[in-house]
Amino acid sequence: MKIERLKERLQIRDQKLKVLLELTQAINQNLSTKELIARFREIVEEDLRFSRLSLILKIGEEWKMPLSYGSKFKFRATYIEDYFLPIKSIELVHTNPEDVFDGFDLFIPVLHEERPLAYLLIGDVSDDEGEVSPIIKHMRFVQTLTNLIAVAIDNKALFEKSLEQERIQTELNLAAEMQALLVDSGTKKFKSFEVSTYYKPHQQVGGDFFDFIELNENDAFFCVADVSGKGVSAAFLMSNIQAHLRALLKYTDWTLETLAHELNDKVNETVNGDRFVTLFMGYFNGSERSLSYVNCGHNPPVLHSDNKTRLLESGSVGIGMLPKLPFVNSDKLSLSKNARLVCYTDGVVEIEDENEEEFGYNRIAEILKNENDLNDMEDMVTRIIKELDNHRGQNPYFDDTALLCCRFD
Repeated sequence: MKIERLKERLQIRDQKLKVLLELTQAINQNLSTKELIARFREIVEEDLRFSRLSLILKIGEEWKMPLSYGSKFKFRATYIEDYFLPIKSIELVHTNPEDVFDGFDLFIPVLHEERPLAYLLIGDVSDDEGEVSPIIKHMRFVQTLTNLIAVAIDNKALFEKSLEQERIQTELNLAAEMQALLVDSGTKKFKSFEVSTYYKPHQQVGGDFFDFIELNENDAFFCVADVSGKGVSAAFLMSNIQAHLRALLKYTDWTLETLAHELNDKVNETVNGDRFVTLFMGYFNGSERSLSYVNCGHNPPVLHSDNKTRLLESGSVGIGMLPKLPFVNSDKLSLSKNARLVCYTDGVVEIEDENEEEFGYNRIAEILKNENDLNDMEDMVTRIIKELDNHRGQNPYFDDTALLCCRFD
């Protein structure tokens, strides 16, 4: 009798080793999660003879039940907090208010460094009289098997997540490179004017943009805009608007008013009211030494001309805020020699110091009034950014930051 029992134990041990080897090979073959679950079912249903079983796994950030047979158990995510987490070791099933464990005999938690990876609910079978119940014979073994499966699936999820993050990062890097081409920071000097720009997105890509287009040797069009929101979707809308604007300038008999209406239609068509754009557009006529502009809900640029400083506010509501712009009020100003203009986005004027005081446009106006010898626009940008950094101190930038500084000779 002892020899028979010993043989039986050896057979069971050999069978378990064989199962472990096969499962390990399946994991090493990088089978899909679905295939691993199918192999696990073969083991617990056919080899270990569990007639009722439900497997709850944490896959990624969610708890799911990829395997259940022999019962009508319906898993709910709330069971994890309410019933499962408090159980740290193998326990015989007991009743509870919702009869969650009804029909099962054993509850097996599977932990990895105190972190729950899986839970097993197992029901018994009717065996030959005198035979030890399979759930008693194999409960430690099935816990080990479940641990192998759970860790393998968890690792697959982490690996897939890292691949996804790597893909997203690659796309973000490409988007940032493309945006750098569209929003070209730096200094350009023309016959009648000079412009210097600065752009620092809060994330890798952003929704602020500016453009400066030499129409001929005397005239120029320029704009500064801010798309609501941040990140890739804002950057996508920004590039769309910029491309449409350049097409309108090149192929239509435009005015600032018609540009505002056309862009409003384009934004509504593209995002259907989900986003809007604040936009300042200016047209410099070198022959007349005049500046015409429209401000569509944007932070008012600061102009210094004839030793006077003023804000350029005339215009309309933001682009895309309404299906149709209710009004567009343009303005036209004469410019003195060496008139200077600073355009910016809210990431500049709304940044706060340690006392929660905003930088504000008055500081920009003070730089323009007090630095009359600061005619190089690159130096102007450098000075504003220096003042901005001094003001914010240790506070981080919270939004995209864009500057466009012009001098009209």
